[in-house]
Amino acid sequence: MPASVALTRCIGVRTMLLSLSIALALSQADTPPLERIVVTGARPLNTIELVKDPKAPQQPLPAQDGADYLKAIPGFNLIRKGGTSGDPVFRGAAGSRLTISSDDQMVLGGCSGRMDPPTAYINPQNYDQIRVIKGPQTVLYGPAAGTVLFERKSYQFDPEASPGQISTVIGSFGRMDGNADYLVGNDNGFWRINASYSESNDYQDGNDTPINSAYQRWGVDTQFGWTPDQDTVVLLTLGQSGAEAAYADRMMDGAVFDRTSASLRWRESYLTNWLAELDSQVYFGYVDHVMDNYSLREFTPTMRMPNPSARNPDRYSRGGRMVATFDTDLWVKLQAGVDHQYHSHRERVSMNQPMMPYQQKPRIDDAIVQQTGLFSEASYALTNNTNVLGGVRIDWWEANDLRPLSVTSGALRSNVLTSGFLRSETSFGPHQWYAGVGRAERFPDFWELIGNNNQSATSASAFYIAPELTHQLDLGYHYRVAATEVVVSAFYNRVDDYILIEDAPHMQPNTVRSVNTESFGGEVLVNYRPNDLWLLDASLAYTHGSNLSDHRPLAQQPPLELKLGAEYTVQDWTVAGLWRLVANQHRVAIGQGNIAGSDFKETAGFGTLAVNAHRKFGQHWRLSFGVDNMLDKAFAEHLSTAGAAVSGYEQITQVNEPGRTYWLKLDYQL
Repeated sequence: MPASVALTRCIGVRTMLLSLSIALALSQADTPPLERIVVTGARPLNTIELVKDPKAPQQPLPAQDGADYLKAIPGFNLIRKGGTSGDPVFRGAAGSRLTISSDDQMVLGGCSGRMDPPTAYINPQNYDQIRVIKGPQTVLYGPAAGTVLFERKSYQFDPEASPGQISTVIGSFGRMDGNADYLVGNDNGFWRINASYSESNDYQDGNDTPINSAYQRWGVDTQFGWTPDQDTVVLLTLGQSGAEAAYADRMMDGAVFDRTSASLRWRESYLTNWLAELDSQVYFGYVDHVMDNYSLREFTPTMRMPNPSARNPDRYSRGGRMVATFDTDLWVKLQAGVDHQYHSHRERVSMNQPMMPYQQKPRIDDAIVQQTGLFSEASYALTNNTNVLGGVRIDWWEANDLRPLSVTSGALRSNVLTSGFLRSETSFGPHQWYAGVGRAERFPDFWELIGNNNQSATSASAFYIAPELTHQLDLGYHYRVAATEVVVSAFYNRVDDYILIEDAPHMQPNTVRSVNTESFGGEVLVNYRPNDLWLLDASLAYTHGSNLSDHRPLAQQPPLELKLGAEYTVQDWTVAGLWRLVANQHRVAIGQGNIAGSDFKETAGFGTLAVNAHRKFGQHWRLSFGVDNMLDKAFAEHLSTAGAAVSGYEQITQVNEPGRTYWLKLDYQL
């Protein structure tokens, strides 16, 4: 992106956010707000789900995209590539094994090299809550090892509720964020706007080594709701976002990340005495992405790229879903529905941008992937204390290989896949426990089928790689009394035809093949409040994966991780500390992995310490500040990527985490 264009965009977005913030603050100066509850960490929504308030104070530094936020939840990890757009990993599952939904819309990026995972287009503070469903224990959103739902809950205007929030973040390495969330309306409808901007310079690791990691991100979402009565809402959502980001793990940076989205939703309650709700939605999305080796870094000729080069993929998406909730005496809750998604992907490339600009080349279609699913999910009260839940799902998948030079060019494949689960939940006094079995049959995604011209073990194309079949057992226990809360989640899974990616020699396509695997592990969370002033908490997360076919460890598995936290509150002040301990990881499979990354070395363990404090000023203002990696340790997460030779930067083996980081966040509750 030309510097003048980037500067103009930056100034324009900053001005928009500042103007909006001032206007909202002035307009609401005399409005008494509702008291906000500070949520420190994930709390159980029920036995299988966790819920987070993304607007509440948190440690570490407030997140600038979805994956950056998820990494703070036990069981999640982040594959770091630079300062932004990392890939989220849950219990060792990454890519399409983890379903990411934004207001019930499936989000996919455009880059064949995973520069932009779905969470790269999500600013968590623009949402009201984040729900995490562990394991294949729902069929409402597709087959997955885990489901993450970024949700807004504004379906009716409430004049008694706070109309919104404004916040700003400043921090080390030139970090600067601005967020505004505002809702206005009456009994007939409402208007809501979410606007965000985030930027950072290159950060430095604990050795003071600069990492190619600068970025700029901005986004605006607006919703128009029509509510003619209490049982009806028609919601139009429009979104626009853009970004540019430097990467330390590859030979190109992301010069353009532009996304346009639109959604129309209709929710109707109590249509009949047996139909409690009908929720219908159609949506559209378009991602336009540019990666190059000259916009955000000093161009240096290499044997592979002797000239300034660029790639310009784009993805067009459309889809919809309809879910009916039935009111029946037999079932506690019964839902049935249908969903559909269609994705077309194109690309154009210039290996000599000055002589043959990519902008003057036609876009070449390379793939179309579409899916239609039917699903039903219900819960039944077996006794006053025990519920039985279950669901079944059937998906029709179809993919077209449109690459003109592929050995499978013009090929069409289709699969009919089935998924389902059955779970029992029991509660007795302060005790709750569950046991569930799930089956998830997953169609290979675009990156496994088409991305980077992958080949299979027997062909120069991976287009016919088999679907992946997971069977999983989930067990859990939740205990809660006045001062103590304990949550235990455990799982065991067996995956047939696990889609494994093996790194190829230089400039060769990767190999995609099927293996059988097993994994087990889980998470433990403990909260203890000895009195009104203190809160002590701890979490433990572990995943152990094995490649049964190759008789070696399963690649890209996180190590054992322990977090110890303490929080002290007095009057309007809260002071907290977080000590994070991560074990070494010697169970690796060098050269093997998935679409998000691969194993390339064993890693040592590490420990980090972070502290933070926040204070409320009156009813409207809250100030938070903290120090992450307070001891300035030089370390890298096991699941980070390998460092690339970036001109002007020291060669690094692995993309290290930021060194000591100071930050400050100011919130104004309207």
